[in-house]
Amino acid sequence: MSPSGKTRHPQRRGLALLLLAVAGNALSAGPDDADTMTAASLRLPDEAQWAAQRERVRGLLAQLLPDVIAIHNVWQSPQQPNPACWLASQLDYACDFVTADPPSQPARHGNALLTRHSVIDDGTTLLHGPDQFTAAGMQRLQLGRHLVNVYVVRIHPQPDQQAAREHQAADLRAWIASTDGGQPALIVGDFAAPTDELVRQLPGFQPARRNPSARAAHAGDTARGQSHGLDVLYQVRNFADVGQRSLKLGRDGGTPLPLGLMATIRFTSAPGKVVPAP
Repeated sequence: MSPSGKTRHPQRRGLALLLLAVAGNALSAGPDDADTMTAASLRLPDEAQWAAQRERVRGLLAQLLPDVIAIHNVWQSPQQPNPACWLASQLDYACDFVTADPPSQPARHGNALLTRHSVIDDGTTLLHGPDQFTAAGMQRLQLGRHLVNVYVVRIHPQPDQQAAREHQAADLRAWIASTDGGQPALIVGDFAAPTDELVRQLPGFQPARRNPSARAAHAGDTARGQSHGLDVLYQVRNFADVGQRSLKLGRDGGTPLPLGLMATIRFTSAPGKVVPAP
């Protein structure tokens, strides 16, 4: 089935069953593959570079085939089709564009959540702050014998104030508690908060990129007190970290163009079961 590019906004919440044709696109098999998943958190090249770089981005993701891809800071307009959903169409993924902007607004800004797996449920909410808000999205996915809730969020309030970040993080915590259905949860996000603040705001979640057991530093890693940036946060009671890698496009004779990171995590909780709708 071809992927469906869907726009989510805070007034809509639905149940979707999207069966994706992924034959031939499976990751290489290994003894633990049934209990691991990969999640990428990315920012695409800006509009000036996108046309020249999009095939290289597509090629990199087609090689890696993450289970889920979150793309942050996505703009679309009549003159600029949604680049994240273009990628999804090329990879045979589903694409949810998560935005607080109404459909009547020609130029819209938000995040996108892409997956090559079956979506059991999805939704969108607003994360509020003093006189501002941002949209967050979720998908409940069936990954083999596991169910997992994937939340996509970009918490970069303008102006960037700690009170606004904390308010939006509190809204996110409350929404996860009301929608996770007791299943494991990931947050694939882009965070303006410093790392120590982020960990306090989202207790029970471990940043993959800042895991003390990580064996290598990654491009774009920030010092204490600076913006945490792109990451995958996983619930420590349901997952264990396996590894992370930076994603970037090489440049002949120049500095590589960073895209973000991909985390591999392992389920440590028992597989969930799909509960039929009443």
